[in-house]
Formats: sequence, structure tokens, C-alpha cells
Amino acid sequence: MSIATPSVSFNKVSSTCLKTLKVLQINLGRAKAANDTLHPTSDKLQSDLLLLQEPYIYDSQIIGIPQSWNIFNSISNKAAVIIPSRQLHTTLISCKQNTVAVKIQTGQQPTTFISAYSSPYSNIQKTLLEIQEIISSLPREKIFIGADLNGHNTLWGYNDVDSKGTAIEEFILANNLFINNSSDAPPTFTRNTSKGWPDLSL
Repeated sequence: MSIATPSVSFNKVSSTCLKTLKVLQINLGRAKAANDTLHPTSDKLQSDLLLLQEPYIYDSQIIGIPQSWNIFNSISNKAAVIIPSRQLHTTLISCKQNTVAVKIQTGQQPTTFISAYSSPYSNIQKTLLEIQEIISSLPREKIFIGADLNGHNTLWGYNDVDSKGTAIEEFILANNLFINNSSDAPPTFTRNTSKGWPDLSL
């Protein structure tokens, strides 16, 4: 039996204030083994914030997370934002089927962090609409999105562009977002002979 290698994207988000946040974005592939490595990995990287997609869920809870951590799940439990530190002042902004958003006061101006997931087999427009509704409700605010949207586009590493990738690109352009992914980055998903770059940081 093969286990998918969880994808990891590590970003630093700086604000005009004193605090730089270390953000870990990871798709856990609904694997318990991946969940089990989350706590030590977060500690090792000194992550302030975790944007998760497809965590392993048992009895409606993400397994392997310390009880002291703040956990915010989407309705489907396919996306989550986790705050290991109680020092960060966090407010839940939105909880939708495929997305969850929290606001963190990092200084003079808050930043909203969104975690989102869209299955390879689902309509990407549903998840993009959820993200759009959050963005539209926060004009002129700083936003960081960590999402596994399962769209192919050469802008974030694929050799081809599919309809989902085109929809995501149009969404990025329409909202003046910036892609933090590098087009020459290693794959964020590997399984047997398959590889891909489905995870985006915007």
C-alpha cells in the first residue's frame, strides 16, 4: 500500500507591524500518518499558523492536534486553520463548506488567512465563490490564501493548463492576488509515478 507524500509549503507573511508570521500550508491526504507528523513538524519549523487541507478526521475531529491549539474547520472538514499559539489574537471570519477564514491582529492592520480545498472531481467554481465572498467582505484588508484547488497551470509548475487551472488563474487576476508558488518548485503532491502542484499560496 502506498501512502501519498503530504505536500508542504512554508511561507513567511510579514505585516507593516512588528510580527512576521510563519505559515505552514500542508495537505495531509486524509492520512493518519501525516496527521501524526504535523505536531513535530510544526514545532520544528516554529509555525505560527497552519493552513490544512484534507486532514485525517475521526469522530468529527482532527486527530493528533494538541488540545491547547485553536482549530477552525470548514463545514466539510476538508480545510482547516490551526493556531498553535494562544498569543495570537484570532477571530473566525467565515466557515463555509470548503473554506474557513480567520483574522489575526498582527499589528496596526489585521490579516485574514483562508484555507480552502476543492476535490479533483468537484466544481471549482463552488470553492472559488466561497473564497470570493470572503474577499469581497474584506475590502482593502490583507489576505493570505493557502488552498489545494487541484487545478493545472504552468504558472505554478504544471506542464499543462486545464479548465480548473484557467478558472483559478482568472480568479487570481480578477482579485489582484499574487502567486507565492514558484513555477520551478518541486511537486507538492507525489504518489507512485504521479506528481503534481495542486497547492497554492496566494
